[in-house]
Amino acid sequence: MDASTHGRSFGWFRVAALVAWAVFLGPAGSDSQEPDRIQVTVDRNQVALGDQLYLTIRIEGSPDEPPGLPELPDFRVLSRGERRDMQIQNGRVSNSTSYNYLLIPTRAGSYEIGPATAVIDGAEVRSRPFTIQVTDAGGQDDEQDRDLFVTSTVSTDRPWQGQQVIYTWRFYSRVPVGQGSIESMDFGSDVVVEDLGEVRQFSTSIDGVQYSVNEVRKALFPQRSGEVTLPQTQLRVQVEAEQTRRPGRRRSIFDEFDSLLGAGGRWATKYLLTEPLTLDVRPLPPAPAGWNGLVGEFDIRASLSRRELQVGQSATLEVQVGGSGNVQLLTEPDIPELPAFKIYPDQPDASIDRSGRLLTGRKVFRRALVPLVAGALDVPPIDLVYFDPEVGDYATRSTERIDFDVTPAEGEEELMLTESLAPTTGKVAVRILADDILPVRRTAAGIVSAMPQGWRLWVWFVGGVLPPFLYVALLAHHRRERRYAADRTLRRRHRALRDALSVARKLRSGAGPASAAEASRIVRRYVGDKLGVEGSALTPSEAEAALARAGVDGALAARCRGLLERLEAAQYGLAPVAGGGGLAAETSTEGLSDLIRALDRQLRSRQP
Repeated sequence: MDASTHGRSFGWFRVAALVAWAVFLGPAGSDSQEPDRIQVTVDRNQVALGDQLYLTIRIEGSPDEPPGLPELPDFRVLSRGERRDMQIQNGRVSNSTSYNYLLIPTRAGSYEIGPATAVIDGAEVRSRPFTIQVTDAGGQDDEQDRDLFVTSTVSTDRPWQGQQVIYTWRFYSRVPVGQGSIESMDFGSDVVVEDLGEVRQFSTSIDGVQYSVNEVRKALFPQRSGEVTLPQTQLRVQVEAEQTRRPGRRRSIFDEFDSLLGAGGRWATKYLLTEPLTLDVRPLPPAPAGWNGLVGEFDIRASLSRRELQVGQSATLEVQVGGSGNVQLLTEPDIPELPAFKIYPDQPDASIDRSGRLLTGRKVFRRALVPLVAGALDVPPIDLVYFDPEVGDYATRSTERIDFDVTPAEGEEELMLTESLAPTTGKVAVRILADDILPVRRTAAGIVSAMPQGWRLWVWFVGGVLPPFLYVALLAHHRRERRYAADRTLRRRHRALRDALSVARKLRSGAGPASAAEASRIVRRYVGDKLGVEGSALTPSEAEAALARAGVDGALAARCRGLLERLEAAQYGLAPVAGGGGLAAETSTEGLSDLIRALDRQLRSRQP
């Protein structure tokens, strides 16, 4: 083969090789370029529980819509906004959009983060997957991992259905911290939640290390048997930026941004999560007769205001029921038949104490007893049936029998139902007093108006017309007061708007804990009075649900719940108020009055 033939062969070989290379790499090259239009990056691939990392999705060009995040079931995801960039290079203009997210791991492990997706110019593009390693902070040797941590415990993990379970959440810190807020403490619909006092602050020592502790306690009442999961509770807290640095950790631009937001650049945001808790709720055994749903430890007492009385006189029977447990279900026990008495029931008095170790309460029921016969009478024992979790069975408490003497009334009253107005015998004389036929007048001049004129008209109006109107008004007022006395819920509902606006006018301005607590009491009391429930015991979620059931629009009910949640967060000593100026405006006299009037308009139009 000569040189020219060899050169031609080599040239054809080069052309064939280039064509094959292009065909081979053509599709792969396009696939490899596709992810370059969407890039997903994190500030680090290894993170400890209780810490967080920052994820950025950068899209070249103008996306048709925000990107689709990969599935992240083991992370809490918080959006940190977006940023648009424009570059001019060699006369060409390029645009890019960055979407920033904060990822908070909820459990340790190795996780493959799948591709994010976006639609650019009508075509879907995908990012490359990557792996994140989440380590257990408790198992690390770094002492800074224990500078801040949170815990959650329950008094028992195998309660009976309806039993009181004490949930205790604590935040431990041994470094300076700024403001903080509990961003999620939602137990779901399977439990009823009651607050137990204010946030406690104290100091304690763990393994020789001194910690400052903030403690929140709640009483939980599981409403169904089986497995009930209490979700994680998340705390957002500001810490000194120097305390968040760990050996080998590279600070990201988001760390610097967070530091600039703090006082003098010294603060950074940290998120702490508790572990989820599981309750194995045991079902109650078949209930005996007379059980009204009480679970806990209760007692009952009865007393009579007087032991000696006459027929027709009244004495007050007072029955007190109280104890610890689901005191919201305290109802009047079954009182035995009392045929020798006329009975007049009265409105009960209730009180709930949230300041102690357990949720306790007491309810007092009163009845006026009027004996109808004389002799030795008694009030039989009154039984109270409840379920005792310590024993695991139903128990019964009874009052002592009340004996008393009834004497006859002094003298007998003779009721004169009829009266004779004429002699029983003989005839009645008839005397003509006047003629009953008036003279006939033939002209109009003889007709005189009987209507008074001038000042006599005013005398006639004041003395003859005004009294009936006053009588009708007073009668209506008396009947309304009688209805109020018989049904205090009706009184509360009718006066809810007036009382709430009256208190709101005296509200102190500002968004501090005191103002937040006062505003929260105003809103809760209005909702409770209007709906006939105990307003101070309502949680934000329960208030929203109660308003929705009463016919309030969902958006307005959600607005009320959101305000109560922000007020509850501001009321805690460790809770920051996001947008304090906005909360101050919402809790001003005008803001609260607008919300209460809006609720009242809908409740008045929907409630019977």
